[in-house]
Amino acid sequence: MSNLDSIKQHKSNALSVNEEANFNHSISESETNATPSVSLTPLDYDSGSLNTSEDSDHSDSLAKEKPCLTYNPPPDGGYGWVVVVCCFLLEFFAEGPTSAFGVFQDYYVNDKFKGRVSNSTISLIGVFNSSSMSILGVVSGKLCERFGYRVVPLCGVFILSMGYLLASFASEPWHLLLTQGILCGVGAALTFLPAAVVPSQWFERHRGLATGTVNLGIGVGGIVWTQFNHLLIKKISVAWVLRLTSIIVLALCSISLLLIKTFQPTSTRQTTNWRSLRNRNLLTFMAASFFTGVSSLVPFFYLPGYAKDIGISSNNGALITSIANAASLVGRLLAAVFSDYFGPVVVLLCAYSLTSSGILAIWTSTHNFAGTMAFGIIYGLGYGAIFTQTSAFVAKYFGVDKLPVFVGLYYTFSGLGFLFGPPIAGILLEKSQSWGSPYIGLKLYCGLPMVIALVAIVAVKMNTRHA
Repeated sequence: MSNLDSIKQHKSNALSVNEEANFNHSISESETNATPSVSLTPLDYDSGSLNTSEDSDHSDSLAKEKPCLTYNPPPDGGYGWVVVVCCFLLEFFAEGPTSAFGVFQDYYVNDKFKGRVSNSTISLIGVFNSSSMSILGVVSGKLCERFGYRVVPLCGVFILSMGYLLASFASEPWHLLLTQGILCGVGAALTFLPAAVVPSQWFERHRGLATGTVNLGIGVGGIVWTQFNHLLIKKISVAWVLRLTSIIVLALCSISLLLIKTFQPTSTRQTTNWRSLRNRNLLTFMAASFFTGVSSLVPFFYLPGYAKDIGISSNNGALITSIANAASLVGRLLAAVFSDYFGPVVVLLCAYSLTSSGILAIWTSTHNFAGTMAFGIIYGLGYGAIFTQTSAFVAKYFGVDKLPVFVGLYYTFSGLGFLFGPPIAGILLEKSQSWGSPYIGLKLYCGLPMVIALVAIVAVKMNTRHA
């Protein structure tokens, strides 16, 4: 599943955090007292202290004075690129496998549980994975604010790894629902948030490039995991594929998290101003995220099965899914670059136009390998661009300090949409078997929510002076 749903770009003059963090104040009982200063510098995840420089000649007066906080702009490089690489790996392992779930679904329906379960039932595994990861996004954000960006994600890595390991011993569909579905989703929710938040703290002028690079992890992950699963399921078994995934995730994600540092520390006493949720643009954007969640996973879940039904081999079906993921990788990178020049709203308009037209104009009218491949490429480009602009939108309109909670809130809305997407699409597929084109209902159901999301983004654009 892929889900899922990363976007970390803004124009530097639109960041409210610069205005909030750049403040100086001094309280003195005499004109000769000096005011100590505190600079925001790179910190380890769970460090709660700031570096201070004190004037020894006035040490007696420090207790009577409040410190002066000075804003230290991001370095736009340096250790920030190490953070980018580590966050890339988190995206790769936390969200990449979601985009490759269609391979598992095809195997579970047509092999492991053949004749016992339907597509809509098995799709619930991927849906619960994506929705758990997304719905818990806001919870993950608050936990990271409270306990730090190292402790919480490390717990998530352990849960994610255990989910894949326990899934390897599953003998019933409901076992997979609890393990590969819910448990892996919870682990991913606690793991991936640093990748969505921390790079924006290290970059300002090059934020688009940095966040775009991180988001490539999902696209690259979708390509690699699709082929990894498809080839090894045939050569060994699905059980050992899940066990290998568990080991790889535990080892590499843990190492990545140990190397990540924040630049601007998140206060453990920070409170969220929930009145910000009344912002009309934010509410409209959240509505768009819900309808995007309804639609976005359907092609990735059902393309392998659709390819087989129209006479395409399983190898070519997996290839189409891989190419769609590769196109999403390109879409993420292009979105990151163009967002610097045109803004996240304009990029989202183009992305939603690609996905909705790809579904309704191409997928609904094609029944061969070339047409399905063309759809996969166009849909992948738009899909990748959509899920790179969340953090960019929040950072631009609400400030970097709001990223943990508001980005988590975005994923919560999209996660609610995931709950309605593939399961209902599977029901429509089963009910329409007697139609001349059994997938037409599924395709329309996939395309119309994207159109609604496009309209919502247009509304945001109309209400925004600077896109």
